[in-house]
Amino acid sequence: MTSASPTTGPGAERHPVITEEDLASLDTSEGHDDEARPEEPINALCARIGGWIAIAATLVIIALVTVAVVMRYFFNASLPIAAEGPTYLFPWLIAGGAIVAQGSRGHIAVDVLVGRLTGTAAQRAQIAIWGFSTLLLAYLTYLAVYLIPPMAAQSTPIMGWPQLGSFGAFLVMVAVMALQAGARTVHLLRHGVPAEGTPTQVSPKEDHDA
Repeated sequence: MTSASPTTGPGAERHPVITEEDLASLDTSEGHDDEARPEEPINALCARIGGWIAIAATLVIIALVTVAVVMRYFFNASLPIAAEGPTYLFPWLIAGGAIVAQGSRGHIAVDVLVGRLTGTAAQRAQIAIWGFSTLLLAYLTYLAVYLIPPMAAQSTPIMGWPQLGSFGAFLVMVAVMALQAGARTVHLLRHGVPAEGTPTQVSPKEDHDA
């Protein structure tokens, strides 16, 4: 029976040891819960509504897919609404999720450069980014409005539903996200970038105009 070679002592080979401090330095989740909370009442309300849209769309899609599977495998038949309903409602699921992500800062962002800024530079960068996002989303809303007539003239191949009902998810998404970005821009102009470690959520009584 052999014994393990010693890991300590003058002649022992030293191996790097990962300490609790090393793990703590790699943890970047601190403060994310506070940052994820909407700062303004408008974003909080939009995020709540977006969540309701996503939940409702998910429940209906699950129900329709379940019915389609049961009909196909147990009765060797199909139900038109169960076949086309999920694809018709899926854009609303995406729209609801995008609105929630926008309101709760859950969207994907590359902040390597912005995250290094502090003070006035950080505030100006955030205002510029959200101001640009507001203009871009507003322009997308403007372009989406032009697609309403052609979408209204089209219908789905199975149920004959107007395609506008499904395309409306994109229109609602970009319009609401433009409103959210605008509210965040105004909030940053009025209150600045919150200091690290301070709560970012503002109650409706404190900031009812944002």
